[in-house]
Amino acid sequence: MSQGLKRIATAAIGIPLVLGLVWAGGWYFFGFILVVALGAQFELLDMLRKAGWDVRITWSLLIGASLFLRHVVPAWEANVLVVVLLFCVFQLRSGPDHIQERISSGIFTALYPVYFLSFLIDIHWGATGALGSESAFWLILLLLCLIWATDSGAYYTGKTFGKHKFAPSISPNKTWEGTLGGLVLAFVVAAAFKESLLPDLTWLDAGVLALLGGGWGQMGDLFESAFKRSCGVKDSGRLLPGHGGVLDRFDSLIFTAPAYYLYLSQATSMIGG
Repeated sequence: MSQGLKRIATAAIGIPLVLGLVWAGGWYFFGFILVVALGAQFELLDMLRKAGWDVRITWSLLIGASLFLRHVVPAWEANVLVVVLLFCVFQLRSGPDHIQERISSGIFTALYPVYFLSFLIDIHWGATGALGSESAFWLILLLLCLIWATDSGAYYTGKTFGKHKFAPSISPNKTWEGTLGGLVLAFVVAAAFKESLLPDLTWLDAGVLALLGGGWGQMGDLFESAFKRSCGVKDSGRLLPGHGGVLDRFDSLIFTAPAYYLYLSQATSMIGG
């Protein structure tokens, strides 16, 4: 099967599954985001290991999973600190060699991508409480569509009109024209959602969310590309045929989710503060 057909087949199965879990909400959505986050974390740890880093995968995943308990156990943040401190102490057993790699990789990979992605749960659950489950679904779908539209707009605009490189040392194929095309399509998508599905959004809200999904999301893609280039790998994994790994598919969303949450919680009443 060609690479293009693999991409189509994976999308044909994956997109309805993702939308179904977003629609189900509650613990189904919680479990889905937890699996995605830990899968992305594992891939990032494996990339660092291939680059020669001394990593502790089990401990790192434990820290990542503990971050999700903040949605379940009140005032759980203090307990996360205990887990991190225990992790640091246990690294003494392996001696001083590469201890900075073990500790920094464990803590960093728990923040990116796990903690960042966990804000999707804050958005969904918060919007469900404030606006109802249907509006929560449309709000998450807006974020996903902004990411997908930006990727498509950037790809086709860059392929057709791209001449000026955006970040050649990180991603040689990205251009300023493609970046702008992705951003424009994101604004179109946000306007369509505001007019038809999310009337609680103001035009300012729609514009800011489009800018976050279409602009800040592309920075997330570049961030992951820089890591892959540094580690000498083409894809973060092979779980998704035609798409690479989980981290490859959710890199833009990882950066966008916390920014999306901050805006919605601080500047609107759609998910509360």
